[in-house]
Amino acid sequence: MKKINVICLKWGSKYPTSDVNLLYSMVKKNLGVPFEFYCITEDAEGLLEGVKVLPLYDGSLTGWWHKLSIFRKDFYGLSGTALFLDLDIVITAKIDELLLFQPGRTCSIEDKGGSKWNVINSSVVRYEIGELDYVWQGFLYNQKWIMDNMHGDQDWLGLVVPSVEVYPAGWVVSYKKDCNSRGWKTLGNLGEWMMKKGYLKPLGEASLPENAKIVIFHGKPNPIDVVNKPYKIWKKAPWIQKYWG
Repeated sequence: MKKINVICLKWGSKYPTSDVNLLYSMVKKNLGVPFEFYCITEDAEGLLEGVKVLPLYDGSLTGWWHKLSIFRKDFYGLSGTALFLDLDIVITAKIDELLLFQPGRTCSIEDKGGSKWNVINSSVVRYEIGELDYVWQGFLYNQKWIMDNMHGDQDWLGLVVPSVEVYPAGWVVSYKKDCNSRGWKTLGNLGEWMMKKGYLKPLGEASLPENAKIVIFHGKPNPIDVVNKPYKIWKKAPWIQKYWG
């Protein structure tokens, strides 16, 4: 297999530099094909030597809207297969199959957030650089309407790329939906309210599904929030530490 491009995005202060370095280390440990690792960011301070920096394409955009720029035809002169990964994920097994599945197609994962616009989640996307330029061009043409009416990048992506292949169930799982992570309502709605306020801690630990390759953390909590302790209604997941670094 030819060398592939692994791409992530760090914008602003939502995620620290250490999250980029952790992702890079997890990819090194779990990807058995040659790759280059790129981070799109305006702040490269503290990144590991193996992380190649790409400047933000449009400084006027914010947050996840920057993700749509990865579909530009002229993507920093790069070509070939790319695997985009969000920073708030934990890689728990070898991910080579993510590249071998349906070669040449755009592949992503099912969205479980209930958006009216789409059925995919852009935390993990494999695609061929330059082949989806219309995603970016369409965004530029309709930018104000899209940003005013859609929650984020994956709504637009899911709407205009109907041919996205969804990875097999169980390969990429949700911490909230698939890891038995929600604390029991021991006192009904009152108990959930107490957990949200921190007066009551959910018991037990979240579990890692047997065949999971990646665990995504959409919204809160982030992996750092539950690695050592519960977070509001969500159980702790100390197994995260095993896969970091």
